Amino acid sequence: MTIIEHEIEVEPDDRGTKLAGLVTISETTIDRGKGSGKGVELAVLLLHGAGGDLHGGHLDDTSDYLAWMGFPVVRVTMKSPGAPYRMRAARAAMAAAKDLEETKNVKRWILAGHSNGARVAIALSTEMLEEWRVDNNQDIPLGLILFSFPLHPPGKFDDLRDDELMSIELPTFIVRGTRDTFSRQDLFDSVIRRMHDAKKACPVIVHDAMAGNHSLQVPKSSKDTTTDVELDGVRTAVVNFCVSLQNLNVAGRVLHEEPAGRGANGSTKHTRKKK
Repeated sequence: MTIIEHEIEVEPDDRGTKLAGLVTISETTIDRGKGSGKGVELAVLLLHGAGGDLHGGHLDDTSDYLAWMGFPVVRVTMKSPGAPYRMRAARAAMAAAKDLEETKNVKRWILAGHSNGARVAIALSTEMLEEWRVDNNQDIPLGLILFSFPLHPPGKFDDLRDDELMSIELPTFIVRGTRDTFSRQDLFDSVIRRMHDAKKACPVIVHDAMAGNHSLQVPKSSKDTTTDVELDGVRTAVVNFCVSLQNLNVAGRVLHEEPAGRGANGSTKHTRKKK
């Protein structure tokens, strides 16, 4: 199977600012979209943390895996940590992806992010849902994937961001390292209990990366797991969550479509294309 990376230019404002972006997609997904006559209609937006870029941490490998399993991924390097700027950059990346022939028909999104990117994904989901409720022709978010959501700054346990999690109105998959200093275990468990109680119509799934830190890295001395094995398990669980969402239409009814799969066995070949 061949995985293609399209380089895109993302313009978050009208001052000529250009940000680097990527769309990662497999040839199999492109062919499936052509065969359906509808094109590719669903993609994942994957946002990096405050101090990184679109290649940071696990994002390259996670994007490749999602693309391999049938889910195109859109990424952008957001230069400023400010929330309003990052929201504009995320939206601009989604728009730039639609300038590509392969992803011009995308209307449904799974919003994902690591750390600060997870916070942006939540805020963006709220805005998109409000817009869709006014105009059903707008793009619709189907669910959220939150890697290492920063529940509080390290050591500042009174400065909780639980209100952001409680604002979620979509099915949510949370990946959390058990050594994450941005998420004390008892505080995290308390918020998840409240989310389950308040959002019975929207499933909230938690996947623990055993011994993982905020970057989902595991120390070499850990006897629990290894980084490669644990992250592979995380990606498999994330893909299963995406599969559960892809056959839902905007009204929440199940569409009878073949779930995405790995397809024929074979090595992954990367091809990078500039827009």
